[in-house]
Amino acid sequence: MADEEDKPPAPPVRLTSNRNEAVPVVPVDLRPLPKEPESEKKKTLKVKVPQRKNNDRSDKPNISYPTNFEHTVHVGFDAITGEFTVNSFKCLHE
Repeated sequence: MADEEDKPPAPPVRLTSNRNEAVPVVPVDLRPLPKEPESEKKKTLKVKVPQRKNNDRSDKPNISYPTNFEHTVHVGFDAITGEFTVNSFKCLHE
């Protein structure tokens, strides 16, 4: 039983608290927040937006919307046959 002789003695049991009674205990919710660390420059995220060159727009053709557009094809529905009727295509089927 040489192992028991090599062990250091157990620490003494503390019977009293070492907390200073003069300092009141403040709940965590009521404690002030710690100060924010001061930094020389605050880091901010910078996003680079690609810049367009003026000559990029001239490479694309300038196409306008159609003028005086007229939609002349009309579609009907025949409830008896369940078919759609298109007047402009009648001449192709005849």
